Amino acid sequence: MAMFASTLVIARPISQVFDFLCNPANLIEVTPPKYHMQIVQGPPRLHLGAMVSLQGRRWGVTQKIVSEITRFEPDSVIVDEQREGPFKKWVHFHHFEVHEQGTLMTDRIEFETPGGLIGLVMTETLVKRELEETFTYRKQRFAELLESKS
Repeated sequence: MAMFASTLVIARPISQVFDFLCNPANLIEVTPPKYHMQIVQGPPRLHLGAMVSLQGRRWGVTQKIVSEITRFEPDSVIVDEQREGPFKKWVHFHHFEVHEQGTLMTDRIEFETPGGLIGLVMTETLVKRELEETFTYRKQRFAELLESKS
């Protein structure tokens, strides 16, 4: 199984960063536009057991992704696991810690690439490169959306 990790310091208290991520609509705000991501169905706020259905498009192919929140510890941890989607396995850990400058957010994604024909294109190397680009974009968007608030 492949793994990707990223850390980000956000100059806001944990409660504000955690609250921001608990709103599924904010996922769209920190996802690069090239993915054409939209929420199909989901609660207004994440909680343990919440299901979120997303639809995105990349390289002209539309994909539906359904994730379940399998761990939820306020101001500490959110884990979402793909239940339906292109990957054989996709588990996204969001971990929050107090940092002298605000909040240290660590994202860790464990994944298995798709099988079949799509797996020939979506290799581990390609997925990791896409994740690097996505998390670079996310860092910029978190700064714009959270750190610019007074």
